[in-house]
Amino acid sequence: MFLNIKHIVSNDNSMKPIFLTGMMGSGKTFTGRVLADLLSCQLVDLDEEIVNREGRSINDIFSTDGEDYFRRVEGEVLLAHAETGEVVATGGGIVLDKRNRALMKERGIVVYLKSSVPVLYERLKLKTDRPLLKVDDPQGTLSAILDVREDFYSEATMIIDTDGKTPEAVAKEIEKELRA
Repeated sequence: MFLNIKHIVSNDNSMKPIFLTGMMGSGKTFTGRVLADLLSCQLVDLDEEIVNREGRSINDIFSTDGEDYFRRVEGEVLLAHAETGEVVATGGGIVLDKRNRALMKERGIVVYLKSSVPVLYERLKLKTDRPLLKVDDPQGTLSAILDVREDFYSEATMIIDTDGKTPEAVAKEIEKELRA
């Protein structure tokens, strides 16, 4: 889908937020940094914002208060950035709440960074900061998580395949589609 630059500008001539969605390991943060530079705006990483707000790691939040608490805080932080002209790297599970999906679609442009399970696994297999992957079969878990989320991710304004691409290439592809 190609968007005209007018689609990323609000009525008051400010830029709408661009929400990067996708599975953990899809490159939302790295791609977001490059895209924000290309568009001359700021990157907001929702996971970093949550860590700063809570004063503890995501692993600590999950282990102490659980995923439901984390998802509630995630929605609150998303809402705080829904009016900004920023690139927003969301958490992989942000799409689980239909209110989050509706908010992102209503207030900005949603970009799904689509990655295959084998690629995600290769990117994540040595990471220790992914609470949902602290299991015996992380690749199987990735597949199961993607199965649940794929339809939600696919509601995005734009879908970009990231397999075999650098964050720079993905960001340039997004920018090209935004400016087409």
